[in-house]
Amino acid sequence: MRTILVLLVGLVLVGCSSNNIAKNKTTISNMSDFLKVNEAVCSKYKSSDSKIYGCGTSTSKSFELAKSKALLQAKVLVSDSLSNSLIKNESQTIKEDTKSGINKSYTSNEVAQIFETNLNQYKIVYDKTFVQGGKYRSYIVIEYKLDT
Repeated sequence: MRTILVLLVGLVLVGCSSNNIAKNKTTISNMSDFLKVNEAVCSKYKSSDSKIYGCGTSTSKSFELAKSKALLQAKVLVSDSLSNSLIKNESQTIKEDTKSGINKSYTSNEVAQIFETNLNQYKIVYDKTFVQGGKYRSYIVIEYKLDT
């Protein structure tokens, strides 16, 4: 009877702990865990007309370097939303003759440029580091309030 009770309590605790995978986990053991954590963290924060969120993630053998790279990635995402320029060149060539039929060629070149952006007033709203494959994986989400 005691064994059954212990098993039931264990099942209930396991079921309750899987509600928020990013909150309860400290290690990412496989690609499925990585995708679940990534979805739980980054999809939680949605940008609006008054706020922009940047979700950065990075891995490194150094704890501090993983955090620094994740913060930089989050800042780049916010900066890209604030001031960027996309230059795109496309060309399409179609040649047709009776011997070889139709030959098509398509070329597309895109260049994204981020102009100097000042991010003084951002706030870190999520910061957690996991262990993944012997390295540290950091997630940092920043919030930048827009002037309205």
